[in-house]
Amino acid sequence: MEEYDSYNGQFRDGDRVFVDKPLPEIIAAENNAVASIVLGCVGIVLSSIVVGLVLGIVAIVTGSNARRVLNERHHKFHIALVGKILGWVSIGLSILMSFYWIFYFVFLLAHLSQM
Repeated sequence: MEEYDSYNGQFRDGDRVFVDKPLPEIIAAENNAVASIVLGCVGIVLSSIVVGLVLGIVAIVTGSNARRVLNERHHKFHIALVGKILGWVSIGLSILMSFYWIFYFVFLLAHLSQM
């Protein structure tokens, strides 16, 4: 059974809410959710260089913005959460890889100076 809300063109069917035309904020939030998961994945792949750190930060920001607009029942809400998690993983891997490269060059220079 359909119940009409105060918003023109919006109706409920149980827990689901349907709208005739998505609001611009919802469209932007859905795009931000997808962008956050893509940026998080690319950030993990590029975590061996500084680009992964930057992409991880951008993934967290876009995922947070998407989660502010979307509610928990929206299907892209959890995609934004995964994007934030991948952003944090990207930042962590970038920091670990930065330490790796620092130690690598320190030991390389120490080895070359002994020759």
